[in-house]
Amino acid sequence: MTTPNASPFSLRPWPIGDKKPKNLGEFIARVNAERGGFRNVTEAQLREEIAAQENGHVEIERSSDEEEEEESDADKGKNVMEAREEVLKNLEVAHQSAMLCLDFVSLLLSKEKPSDTSLPLSEPLRERVGIGTLGASLLKESNVTEARRHNDLTIATGWRLMGVNNMVDSVVAAAEKLEKEMELEAKYWADVLAVSENGWTVCALPQEPHTLGVRFGFAESAPEFRNNSIAPLRRNDDGTVRMDLGRAGRGSQRVRITLKKNGVIMDQSPLPGRTPDDAPLQDRVLEARNTVFHQELWYEINREARNLLSSNVFADAAAITWRQDEETELIFTLEDLAEPDSTYENISNIQCSCTAYSLYMHFLLYQGHRQNYHRRATNTQLPPIRITMHQPYAILRVIIANSEYFRDCLAVSTFLNDLAATLRRAGISTASSKSASQPLAPALAQGGPARYNSKMELNLINFLAGRLESVFELTITPEARIFARSRIVIMPYIGIVFGISLAPFSSSPPHQSNNNPTTADSSTNNTNTNNASSSEDRKDKTPPPNPLELAYPPSSDAYPNAREAIYYIRQAATRAVTQKLASEAAAKLDRDDITWAETARGPGVTDRDDKEARVDVGVGADGRLELKLDARWQSGREAVSRRWVWRADDGDGDSGNVGAGESIVDAVVKVMRDQPDLSMEA
Repeated sequence: MTTPNASPFSLRPWPIGDKKPKNLGEFIARVNAERGGFRNVTEAQLREEIAAQENGHVEIERSSDEEEEEESDADKGKNVMEAREEVLKNLEVAHQSAMLCLDFVSLLLSKEKPSDTSLPLSEPLRERVGIGTLGASLLKESNVTEARRHNDLTIATGWRLMGVNNMVDSVVAAAEKLEKEMELEAKYWADVLAVSENGWTVCALPQEPHTLGVRFGFAESAPEFRNNSIAPLRRNDDGTVRMDLGRAGRGSQRVRITLKKNGVIMDQSPLPGRTPDDAPLQDRVLEARNTVFHQELWYEINREARNLLSSNVFADAAAITWRQDEETELIFTLEDLAEPDSTYENISNIQCSCTAYSLYMHFLLYQGHRQNYHRRATNTQLPPIRITMHQPYAILRVIIANSEYFRDCLAVSTFLNDLAATLRRAGISTASSKSASQPLAPALAQGGPARYNSKMELNLINFLAGRLESVFELTITPEARIFARSRIVIMPYIGIVFGISLAPFSSSPPHQSNNNPTTADSSTNNTNTNNASSSEDRKDKTPPPNPLELAYPPSSDAYPNAREAIYYIRQAATRAVTQKLASEAAAKLDRDDITWAETARGPGVTDRDDKEARVDVGVGADGRLELKLDARWQSGREAVSRRWVWRADDGDGDSGNVGAGESIVDAVVKVMRDQPDLSMEA
């Protein structure tokens, strides 16, 4: 600190920069240059150098390589001279600077004290400018007063208080904003947690790892749907979750099935209502899953419809139409959801209703997914490098085949019931018919959780899709029995085939195999035991042969449709009835010339007098099944004919039947006796 009498001007030279290193990097570089690195620096060596500096002499160590570090004598002399010249130059500069400063101060003081001869003013300056030519004065008094200082202090204190208040307000606002953000985040994560607890996969987006998303599609669906079945979960301003659905966000959609007859809607699968935008997140995720599922279903049935033109399936951009017949058509469309619509829903025909078809299509697409998973899980070989598009799923094929299955089975069952009722009406009391559908296999119908396996769902859908079978039995006489079995065919063509036999089919369910070796062995042993124990009974009691085996045997190949199967059954029943009539008429009349024969107009009962009673089963003008007996005989020189007709009418009355109340056997006996009742002549 300077004293009051000290001069306010300093005559010391400008300070020179410190030679100490400014930073650690410079220090390390200097150590590497002077010492050759830290490895050559030891604590003992440093202590010796410090002690030598304190004693006034410093030892300069030489490096091991003296030839490279020693300078030549000429270089040393040159460096000494350059250093001397530099020192002298610096001294001269310092001297001139000091003298100029001294002249300036002296000239300034000469204004105040011109008579002071002790001022060290140089003679050249005195002669050139004179004494007192440079002066200094105060231009303006300072306006800083005590009151102003107090006022400035008050203002500064106020600004500080305002700053503190602003800081407090900022902290409070930040706390309120943080609390609001916590509430919004809690609401957002509550919705996300609810989605995760419902079983949906919550993960990071592949292209945006910092964004959370939910997978709502199916892992085994087509790639174009699997890759787009993930939606980011973004937070709205109110804390709710917004799903950016992308391709699947074109609105809620469903595949709808409409049944039209002569242009009039007869049945239609219902549509659910659209999920509102403010619905819970898990409901919106479920709706997105249902939408992408129906979009994939629409895509797959469009691919399949291109190959089903032979089955009267036509596709355009808006709909797929299957023409079942000239009047009826089934239409598939992809529609947007609005309000719930079930105006035309009609499930009176449960198997073939549009609602059943819709559910069936869902199961068939699930089956395709399960088959993809099963194929991927069991295939141990590496996939081919070339990626090929999978074949279209069998969805429309199965729908068409099952529709024809139920329609043809109903037609055959109705025909057999009407035929049996007609035969009973005609007096053949042994006539009866049975029909049954194949039940579910025990492993599928009774499998509990303990017996569940990964193939059970796939086997169940496969069973429903391609292994439905029905069996039919028609008993005309105890000996004449006809058995039929129907099953659907999906590949290579769509249809239903009928296998017809004159002996009962195997009692074991078809298309069913036993995968348990122990059970198979035990069942085989039991079967062998039962066969051995009952072999003698079968020898003693052999069933009589079926007369149709010689009269009208069925084809060894399956019949391609119900019309062909019904035609065979009708012809076989006609011949079985004809044989029964011939045998009973011969027995009642005790004649051996009454036999049955194939005439030009069909099978009939004949005798040696050329009497003829031809039997026919057909459809009348009103569409009802009829059993006809056309008799022809010779009365003198006149040919006489007579017809009896029996129909399967409800009730016990005559119902308009020609020949009602008279059995067909009695009618044949009358014809063979030449005693027909002409009053009953048609």
